Amino acid sequence: MKKFILICFANALLYCANGQTFVNNGAIVAVTPGGVMSVILDPTITGSGSLENIAGTTGILRNAGLVLIEGSFVNTSGVADGFGTNTGEYMVQGDWENSASFTADSSTVNLYGSSPQQITSNNGTITTFYNLIDSNAGVKTQTVDANVAGTFTLYDVEHATGNNYLTILNPSPTAIVENTTTAASGINSDFVSSTGDGRLSWVTNQSAEYIFPTGVNESGTPKIREVSITPPNSTSTRTYSVRLADDLPESYNTTTAEGYDTAKKSGYVGEVNDVYYHLVYAGGNVDPATLAIYYQPGSESWQSIARWQGTPAEWQDLQNTVEVADARSNGVSGRIKVVKSAFLPTTDTAFALVDTIPVKLDFNFPTAFVADGTCPTCSGTPSAGNNAVFGIINQADIVTLQELSVFNRWGEMVFDSKRDGTQNWNGHFNGKLAPQGNYVYRAVVTNNQTGKQYPLVTGNVALLW
Repeated sequence: MKKFILICFANALLYCANGQTFVNNGAIVAVTPGGVMSVILDPTITGSGSLENIAGTTGILRNAGLVLIEGSFVNTSGVADGFGTNTGEYMVQGDWENSASFTADSSTVNLYGSSPQQITSNNGTITTFYNLIDSNAGVKTQTVDANVAGTFTLYDVEHATGNNYLTILNPSPTAIVENTTTAASGINSDFVSSTGDGRLSWVTNQSAEYIFPTGVNESGTPKIREVSITPPNSTSTRTYSVRLADDLPESYNTTTAEGYDTAKKSGYVGEVNDVYYHLVYAGGNVDPATLAIYYQPGSESWQSIARWQGTPAEWQDLQNTVEVADARSNGVSGRIKVVKSAFLPTTDTAFALVDTIPVKLDFNFPTAFVADGTCPTCSGTPSAGNNAVFGIINQADIVTLQELSVFNRWGEMVFDSKRDGTQNWNGHFNGKLAPQGNYVYRAVVTNNQTGKQYPLVTGNVALLW
C-alpha cells in the first residue's frame, strides 16, 4: 500500500488516488470553505481509503469545507476543525477512531457507510461531535462514550451504544431528528439501542416533551418502542438516560436476565409485558416529571405503566395513567403512548407497560338501607342519594353494573337484577317487605373505559324498615 505525506490548502478540489491512504505525519492540512478533499477506497486493498493523523501534537487537520473519506478516520494527533465561524463536514464511510483531541467547532460528521461502522478509540477518548448524522444501512456502534453538542440525526438506521453512553448535550427538544423514509409502514425504522449499562442520555432545560427513539435489533428485525420525558416547568438543567431492554424470559422462567420477574406483581396488575421494558434514570434529581411509553396497537394492548419496586420485589401499577394518540406529524400513524404525570425515579428503575385489573376504587355499595314499606315499586339509585333502595354507588359513571343478586341467610335469592328487571333492590320480596336483618349480595361490574370485568364483588347489607 502506498502512503502519502501531504501539506495542502484546498479551495477547489483535492483527490488522493485509488487504493491509497492519506497520512498527515505532523503537517498542517487545511480544507478551506468550498474545498473538497476526497480519500478514495480501493476494495482490493485492505485499509485503503483512510485518513490518518498520526504524529504528535503538530499534525493538524483543519476542515472548513468537505472531507470525504471512503475508509476510516483515524486520529492519534490533534485535530481542530473550522476557521472561525465556518462549518466543515466529514463524510466517513469506515470507522471513526479518535484517540487524541478532536475539536468539533460547528462541524458535521456524517457516518454514511452501508457496512457496520464504529465510533471507537484505542485509549478511551470520548469524541464530542457537534452535528452527528447516521445514514445508510450500516449499524453505527460505539465502543466508547460519545457526546453530541448540536443535532443528532438518524436516517433509517440503528445507532448501537453498546455498554456506553451517547449523551445529547443540546437541551433543545428537537436535538434528535428522526428522518424516517419508510414511515408509510406506520413503524419507525431508526432507533438507538443499548446493552448493559449503556444509555441514550439527554441534557434538558425546558418543560417540553423529549422523545428518546429507543429500540433493539432482534435477530435483524428492529423492535422500536420510544420513551418520552417532559421535565417540570422550569429552566433547571436535568439529565435523563433511557434504555430499551429486550431480555426475554426463558419459556420455563418468568424472570428476565436482569432479574425482573414478570410473575411478581401487585394486585392491580393483570399482565406485565414480558417482551420489553425500559430502564430510566433521572440523573439524581427529585423533581416530578412526566413519563410516556409509546407502543403500536394491534399486536399489543396496554392500559398502564408499572414500575419495578424493590420492596416488595414486584411490578407495581403507577395508576392514574392516560392513553394518548401519537400526534406527531412524522408520518407514523396509529401509535399510542401511555402517559404518567408527576412521576419519575431518582435511581435506575425499570418500567413496563401492563394490562391492569380493575380495582374496587371506582364504585361502592351501601352497608345498609331503609326500605319504604308503603312503596313496593320504589325506584331510584343510591348514587342519587336514595337510601330506600340498595344498589351500586357509581357517581362518575366509571363502571357499569352488569348483574346484582341478593340472598337471605338461608341462601334464598330475594332479588336478581336480571330476573326482576331493575338494577336496585327496594327491600321487597314476593310483593312485601323482606324481614329486617343482614343479607349477602353478589355483583358483576365492568369498567367502562377498558371493558374489563372487576373481580366478583361480594358483601353484606343490612335491611332496615
